[in-house]
Amino acid sequence: MVEGVHVKAKHKVLITSALPYVNNIPHMGNIIGCVLSADVFARYNRSQHNNVLFVCGTDEHGTATETKALEEGITPRQLCDKYYAIHKDVYAWFNISFDIFGRTSGENHHQIVQDIFHEIYANGFIIQKDVEQSFCEKDQKFLADRFVEGECPHCHFHDARGDQCDACGKLLDPTELLNPRCRICSNTPVIKKATHLFIDLTKLQPELEQWTKTQAKDGLWTQNAITTTQAWLERGLEPRAITRDLTWGVPVPLKGFEHKVFYVWFDAPIGYISITGQKEGIDWREWWQDPENVRLYQFMAKDNIPFHTIVFPATLLATKHKWTMLYHINATEYLQHEDGKFSKSRKTGLFGDDAIKTGIPVDVYRYYLLVNRPETSDTTFSWKDLQEKLNKELLANLGNLINRTLMFIKNFQEGTVYEAVLDEEANNFWEYVTEEEVQITNDLEHCKEKDALRRIMLLSQKGNQYFQEQQPWKTRTDDPESCRKAMFVLANLIKDLAILLEPFMPETSKRVFAQLNLECLAWKELSNFMLHNHKIGEPTPLFAKLEDKDIDKIKIELKGQASTQETQQTIKPLQLRVGRIVDLHRHPDAAKLFVETVDFGNNELRTIVSGLVGYYREDDLRGKTAVFITNLAPAKLRGVESNGMILAAQAENTVEALLVDAEPGTVVTIEGMEQGTEQIKINDFAQHTIETKEGVVVVDGKPMSVKGKPVTTKTVLNGKVK
Repeated sequence: MVEGVHVKAKHKVLITSALPYVNNIPHMGNIIGCVLSADVFARYNRSQHNNVLFVCGTDEHGTATETKALEEGITPRQLCDKYYAIHKDVYAWFNISFDIFGRTSGENHHQIVQDIFHEIYANGFIIQKDVEQSFCEKDQKFLADRFVEGECPHCHFHDARGDQCDACGKLLDPTELLNPRCRICSNTPVIKKATHLFIDLTKLQPELEQWTKTQAKDGLWTQNAITTTQAWLERGLEPRAITRDLTWGVPVPLKGFEHKVFYVWFDAPIGYISITGQKEGIDWREWWQDPENVRLYQFMAKDNIPFHTIVFPATLLATKHKWTMLYHINATEYLQHEDGKFSKSRKTGLFGDDAIKTGIPVDVYRYYLLVNRPETSDTTFSWKDLQEKLNKELLANLGNLINRTLMFIKNFQEGTVYEAVLDEEANNFWEYVTEEEVQITNDLEHCKEKDALRRIMLLSQKGNQYFQEQQPWKTRTDDPESCRKAMFVLANLIKDLAILLEPFMPETSKRVFAQLNLECLAWKELSNFMLHNHKIGEPTPLFAKLEDKDIDKIKIELKGQASTQETQQTIKPLQLRVGRIVDLHRHPDAAKLFVETVDFGNNELRTIVSGLVGYYREDDLRGKTAVFITNLAPAKLRGVESNGMILAAQAENTVEALLVDAEPGTVVTIEGMEQGTEQIKINDFAQHTIETKEGVVVVDGKPMSVKGKPVTTKTVLNGKVK
């Protein structure tokens, strides 16, 4: 716990937010997950007059870039230039205060990545391995995973990618796809052996494990980072491929590998270092090779944890140089959207470029995302919730306090904050303010941004209560001295609120300072009474009410349709029932598939194909009852027709079928959702967000139940259900 509000860091503060992929437009989940959270911490540290460097940039290499460029009919460089500009504009509108927003395609990046590789190679941490890989005989090239498409072996979606199925979300290997095709020419690829380079994480594990054990404690890592890192280490680290058969990326500087590039996961984290060097007047070594004098804080969503606690640290350790290693990792859970998964093509969710067009002030979005920040569990973006938080919290609480106080001073005190002597009641109130400001400072020192913001809003609420209790509308004539004292206290509280709000709502903070007739102040000016015999500026309302019609108009413009109700009607309901797996065997033509005979009661037997091989033995599933989707259109998997799909939770490399204790045919219910009666396609299934939250299965935010009891999981407590 800090002792006061002025906390001077003993180290330079190096802050990074996860590098966003360049081939898309950031949505609200991307923004709160890394850049906005990091921005609050950077702004706070600058207000404390610490030496801060806030680094970010676009991650521009990899198959995602090459395939997107192929789709758009442009070169990877042209694609990166296009989306880099979009990202930069979105973050500029959100007032993200990067010291440098660079690119992994920058001139210095190739050299730094190659230099680090040479050091790791010289130290004996690089090995060669042969792997089976798709090869296109027409194009005469090995195909990276996203250059292979085909039918998903799990859900039968016909346009699954070689790394992951967009419909059911399951991770894939290109060799698992049914009816595979080359994305470039559509020919069927063959399987050949290819030689790749691997970093020997097995060899590095003892040193890495000791480092993580110490650093997680000293740096107060978020719990999800600790849990994820421990899980990786307990499973045992294996050598990890660092090369790919692509043309867009950092070339591998090793004989025999000249036509390969480094895997994006290897070169992207090194981008933090190279991007630092892209800032004019900065020597990156002063920040990245000075561990005694620099502390590194890294912000991201939970899916990026292993790359920052395992892979990137292992890469740096393997060089045997002294690096500024991760001190504190701050990983959020996911921000979901009320209408389902964020999808630009389906017009689901709010994206940065669209937020700019809504007419809602940027600080409203910043406030809503930060007060709804998914720090310990997933949260949901809801237009109704945003409307309520604007109207009830920003307008009725914060805006009301500032406007009513400053208007009163303008109208009844000649626009002047007069100095006053505090009585016991005022002293007690100010003591409370000071204590809360110390706690807010402590919260921000430990990156607890949601807690800090809530405390700030509570201070504003207490200010409104104090205004009411002092009744200045009466005392201005009955007891002018008491009235001046109340305005003296409240004006200085507003000054403090402007300081406290700057990391969260910088434009609002500037407007409040202007209305107070002050230059923007830093953290050290908290808790004092610097406003005395001071002429204020011109008070104006800070926020405008957001009406239902305003929300409806925004939804129409964003979705191109009449109402949320109509949107929801296009999402087809699921038919979920309990089925007993009476028998199963391996698919004769697919090594990772089971063919199951499932009893749904009333003599209804169905054949269902599932991808649970490798996660369950046949005896583990035979006789078990589980949750199935039973209105999914039939699909053939390697010649076997599947009539439904078993649901399973997945997180990292763990898969858990939704096993339940109920009779075959029992209806599985979702709160507020009707059972589906019409047949649906896998794309319709993908419209729903199904996940586990603290071991409870939820569909589109509503709990799944069987006979009134929630469906739960034992091992995958927080994950996706597919």
